[in-house]
Amino acid sequence: MVASFYLALAIAGFMWHAISQENNDFWRDAGVGYIELLWTPLLGVAFGLLAVVGFRVFERRWSWLPALHREFRAILGRPSGTELLLLASASAIGEEIFFRGAMLDAWGPWLSSLVFALIHVPARRELWPWTLSAGLLGLCLAGLTLWTGNLGAAVAAHFVINLINLAYITRRAPAIAVRRPIRPAVAGGRARG
Repeated sequence: MVASFYLALAIAGFMWHAISQENNDFWRDAGVGYIELLWTPLLGVAFGLLAVVGFRVFERRWSWLPALHREFRAILGRPSGTELLLLASASAIGEEIFFRGAMLDAWGPWLSSLVFALIHVPARRELWPWTLSAGLLGLCLAGLTLWTGNLGAAVAAHFVINLINLAYITRRAPAIAVRRPIRPAVAGGRARG
C-alpha cells in the first residue's frame, strides 16, 4: 500500500512536470554528463549521512526527537530489511520526483519546501518541530537539486536519511532526552556542584 502511494506520487510528479514544462525530463539529465550523474548521488549520500549524524547529536537535547521515535516505532513495528529498503527507496524516489522534480520547477524552492514541510505535520503538537526540520531538509534538497542540476543528490540523500532513520527507529529504543546536566547524588541526598 505504501509503495503504491509513492508510485502514484511519482506518476503525479512526472505528469505535472511533463505538462507544465512541456518535457519529460523530471530528472534533469538533459545536458548533464555521465560523470555528473555518477558523482551527484555520492554528494547526496554524504549530505544524508551528515543530516543523520546531526539529528543523533541533538537527540538527547530535543525532547521531540525521542517522542517522534516512539510514535514511528508504534506505527511501523519491526519491518524486515527488505521492507525497510522498499519504504526508504519508494519514499525517496516518489517524494523527490514530485517535490524536487515537478514542484520545484513550478513553484520554486521556498514554496515547494513549505509544502514538503506541511505533509510532515504530525497530529501531536509536541512533534511539530519535525515539520520545521522537514522544511529545512526540503530546502537543502532543493538546493542540492538546483546546484547539481539533477535529482541524483536529492534522491540519494533522502534515501540515506530514511533508511538509516527507519532502521534506527525500528531496531533501537528511543533515547531519553536530557534538558540539563545530570548531577550524581551523594550520601545524605545532597548533590555536589
